Amino acid sequence: MSRLQTGLRTGLLAVTVAAVVSGCASQSQQSAQESTLRPMEQTRLIAGMHYGSLYQRNLLFGLAQPSQPETAWDLTRDNLSLELDLEEARLARELAWLEQNPAHVTAVSQRALPYYHYILEQVLERGMPAEVALIPFIESGYNPFAVSSARAAGPWQFIPGTARNFGLESNWWYDGRRDIVASTDAALNYLSKLNDMFEGDWLLTFAAYNAGEGNVLRAMNRNREANKPLDYWSLRLPAETMRYVPKLLATARVIRDADTLGVELEAIPAEPYFAQIDTGGQLDLSQAAALAEIDLDELKRLNPGFSRWATAPEGPHRLLVPVENADQFQTALVQLPVEERVNYQHYTINSGDTLGAIARRFGTTVSALQQANQMDHTRLRVGQTLLVPAGNTDLALQSARAGSG
Repeated sequence: MSRLQTGLRTGLLAVTVAAVVSGCASQSQQSAQESTLRPMEQTRLIAGMHYGSLYQRNLLFGLAQPSQPETAWDLTRDNLSLELDLEEARLARELAWLEQNPAHVTAVSQRALPYYHYILEQVLERGMPAEVALIPFIESGYNPFAVSSARAAGPWQFIPGTARNFGLESNWWYDGRRDIVASTDAALNYLSKLNDMFEGDWLLTFAAYNAGEGNVLRAMNRNREANKPLDYWSLRLPAETMRYVPKLLATARVIRDADTLGVELEAIPAEPYFAQIDTGGQLDLSQAAALAEIDLDELKRLNPGFSRWATAPEGPHRLLVPVENADQFQTALVQLPVEERVNYQHYTINSGDTLGAIARRFGTTVSALQQANQMDHTRLRVGQTLLVPAGNTDLALQSARAGSG
């Protein structure tokens, strides 16, 4: 997308916002009503934002109004912005492979079901082309648990160093690279930075996301010194990157032409799949699933950032649950007694401490301490920090045993 197109989209969004604000001013009670919207209502409101901005744009220019997209794939097709019909040999090879292996696209679209609409909406709200939402197709096959040989992890495949640079935390309890909300925000921040660096050229942006900006800049410098073009197709880049961008464009083209090609895509509605709920502190995942009245596997699928049987002691203190279970979960959380929550404290070992003494002091068990700290022994060293389960120790021990694997 050119800078002119980007500026136009930004300006149109501003017009849309102004129109909405103007309308709200005539309704004195609307602010109060919006502040009390339930999670399901809030997420549905968000779901309509992009369609509304498209409506305002067409109204402004006297264009025919679009029909509201029924699926996330319709919304994707409406917002594909790059040239997908180029006659490039590399693009033709990737397209041929996808056409010969339609089950691959089908399988990835099925894995994308809980996440795709959210990621697409985040992409469009930033004025990015819809092709950006297809990056996890290429990076991880939309599997948030994917890990590469280079230790890249999550749907966007962040390596540890880049993850730290973009604020993604990683510890024994939690890996932000797998967190759908956190990793998507970090990835889009990174892509925005790269797109500014490459002056709005999305193909160079995608190449830099895969190979690193240094590799792309060096390739451009080599071409510049040789008086060669500086566009992506003219650069000599690492072999993986030479395939990466054509693979992304071919995927976008197959999704655009899925009906014509006979490719079956998972039916993903053009509305939110999940809502974000503030848990108010640490929470056992099995307990959370019961409170939300969903399967534990579904809760884990929506919250892949949490590595253990409970959310992280120091946060993030939020869980994603299906939209239709959001009200139930919020109500149950409000009614949950504090003493029935799992929570952990940090304790620094002093001279003379034993696991038994620490367990008695905090009202827990030696086994719970060992489970919480991945210990298969009772030896301690001065200065060592232990995670100590507090509150409902029986629940902590039960959860630890169930989830330590």
